[in-house]
Amino acid sequence: MGIKGIYCDELADAAGRVTWRSGWRSNAIVASCDRLLAALMKREAGVQGILYWAIGSGDAGWDLALPEATPAASWLVSEVARQQLSPEQIGYVDQSGAPAGTPKNCLEITAEFGVGDLPAEGLTPLREFGLFGGDATAGAGTGLMVDYVIHPRIDLGGGLTLRRTLRLSFASGTPPDSGPGGGDGIPLGFGADLPVISIDGVGEDFGAQLVSGGVATLGDLVRIDPLIAVGEIPLVRLREFRAKARLVLGLRLDLAPFTGLSDRSVSDILRERPESLARATRDRTVTPEDAGRFQEQLATLQIALDDVQLQQVTLAQLGGG
Repeated sequence: MGIKGIYCDELADAAGRVTWRSGWRSNAIVASCDRLLAALMKREAGVQGILYWAIGSGDAGWDLALPEATPAASWLVSEVARQQLSPEQIGYVDQSGAPAGTPKNCLEITAEFGVGDLPAEGLTPLREFGLFGGDATAGAGTGLMVDYVIHPRIDLGGGLTLRRTLRLSFASGTPPDSGPGGGDGIPLGFGADLPVISIDGVGEDFGAQLVSGGVATLGDLVRIDPLIAVGEIPLVRLREFRAKARLVLGLRLDLAPFTGLSDRSVSDILRERPESLARATRDRTVTPEDAGRFQEQLATLQIALDDVQLQQVTLAQLGGG
């Protein structure tokens, strides 16, 4: 069993209007989470599940080069506040992200942070957060950390409210699907890790804006709300890019018979004659007809992916290998 997670941030103004949304991103499950689970299984005295959500300012140097969160982390670099979570803020969700009244292997945790949660007036830069359980208290650095996130700086204050949603999947499959704009059951595995610039029409300019907005991969792209702007990208283009990403992730391919082609690019596979392709698989059960059908399925990618990417992306990369 593995634990995976995704989270999404929103900023809302004083009137409750959403002014910015990060899109869904992955978070790092840290080593101390294993100790917490073991203690819960043993029924260790004084140990509880998720108790607090801590936020921190991190390091100002991260604004120049954002580091990756390490699983070895056990506390925030610079914690500024933490919120005690009530049972109502933690609930079960199914794999589509819908609330569930009975226990599931997926949890959704929600919290809102506003000026009243911050230690000082004015804008407070936030760059990190983590969930804490075990014997955690209101004191900074206490308890066992569950996950750790380092994110692009968010300046909180001036009437803004930060709304955070985090989903944890206690299973070997994918994390629960996203919420608004992405909760349609598309599995985030096939092509989900391809860079967002792979989509035809994105280009360097729009690609840079998407990455700056937290949309770095096709998996991120299908999870955005297409009605909320990202940078200066027109909404009609944003919907186009998201539709193409959904087309890629919606492919249903059986790659097992074609593992012999794993190092070939999609473009190379599409150019090959079916009979030659069948031989190249080194699988005697694969017929030219099978190879031809496989090519027809892959041809869908010619609609969605940039020509340069079709020449670079291998079958292994497409399948997440």
